[in-house]
Amino acid sequence: MIEYIIKILGVQFAANPDYQFGDPETPEMWAKTIALLTELKDTMPRVVLKAEPTNPHDNRAVMVRAMGRKIGYVCRTQRDKIRSLVMGSKRGMLGAEIREVVIGKHGYLYITLRCEESTAVEAQEPGFNWMGWHTDIPLLPPMDALNAEEEAEFILEEELLPRLADADTTELQTYLGIWMAGSRHDISQEACSQRQQYIKLLMESERDEVRALAKELEHQSAGMCSRHRLEERVMEWWPRLVASDEASNMWVRWREQTKGQLGVGLRLIDGMLRQLPGNVYEHIDHLETVFSQLYYLCIPRAALTAILSLLVLRMRTCRELGIEMKPMSEADYEQCEQADCSISLKELTASLLKFPTSTALGMYGGMSTLMAEIPAWQKHSPEIHKQILAKAQEQQDKQEQKQEKIIETVKEAANKPTEVYYGDKNELQNGAQLLKLELPKDTDPAEIAARIAEQQRKLLE
Repeated sequence: MIEYIIKILGVQFAANPDYQFGDPETPEMWAKTIALLTELKDTMPRVVLKAEPTNPHDNRAVMVRAMGRKIGYVCRTQRDKIRSLVMGSKRGMLGAEIREVVIGKHGYLYITLRCEESTAVEAQEPGFNWMGWHTDIPLLPPMDALNAEEEAEFILEEELLPRLADADTTELQTYLGIWMAGSRHDISQEACSQRQQYIKLLMESERDEVRALAKELEHQSAGMCSRHRLEERVMEWWPRLVASDEASNMWVRWREQTKGQLGVGLRLIDGMLRQLPGNVYEHIDHLETVFSQLYYLCIPRAALTAILSLLVLRMRTCRELGIEMKPMSEADYEQCEQADCSISLKELTASLLKFPTSTALGMYGGMSTLMAEIPAWQKHSPEIHKQILAKAQEQQDKQEQKQEKIIETVKEAANKPTEVYYGDKNELQNGAQLLKLELPKDTDPAEIAARIAEQQRKLLE
């Protein structure tokens, strides 16, 4: 057994998950950091170390979690060593204890990790070969709910459930609640077996308060495939998953991988979904049935992630193509792939409008000659011609407005008063003489005229 003393940093970012790097720190941010550190010092909870490959700033980061939330990261100087221990552990996670907490707006803590050097063992699943689902398609990253579920699972199985006789009931209830919240929509083989295992262990306890905790798990287990829960998945959980930032990022990567050929991409997705046992693909237009079948297929979590990723990509692809989420025939694929190669009226018009008007009109005339007999061109060409002329008129209007503005500017410059103004009375009258007025440069023209008129009146008098 080897003991490691590990420094944990980044508590301020864990306490302020909405903080954007580069933004100024605020007293409110510091207060949340100090509050989290104080809570950790007061409660000294067990912590879990787990790799976070989806971290946008460091894909080798090792996060530290406690009581269902992230509390920081292993410092960079110790990161690689600790990461190798975590990745080599049986569960991909390691438990540790808090040793010391330093409270401050940039506070940190030390934890004690005791473990043995080991190597990872690849688990083999019986029955259907789910290893084929480790594909090169973009995958949904682990959601925070799954991270919290796995953290709670680790604490329950390594620390609390083996010692139910003297386990703290509040701590046990807390972690069971975290696990249940995270596994509410988890239909993986691991979640199913763990749920039954937890119920069995809790029911065997001699303590009434512990046995009572099994009731909620039994209720959750009984409802995993009920109509109510299936509708909840389809109406609430599934739309949120499809619209999530993680799904959007995965969709962008998938479009790049397929070079924007949605019809080809849909064929690839369906080719993999058709491999699922139980004819799951044939019910792709009824997601309640699909989720129910996946639950009873006892799919390992890694394969389930790939399947859910495929379903999300398929949903977004169908929306983009404007087709229903239904099983596809060969004719359907051919139609979609032809649509990928076609040019829409909007795309064609946008291309022509990039050229000067005279060039665009010339190109339009040439295309009209070539495609005069094509019904689609006969239908849409007047609209294209109209938009080209509209752009020409818009440019002409802008030019005229520009010229009018130049003329107004010249007039203003010509009429702008100078520092010295001269005026005279009627030259046909006797005694005509030149008047010199000293006025400020920006004097209002009306005031200048009034001053000249006043001087002329005095001269006449």
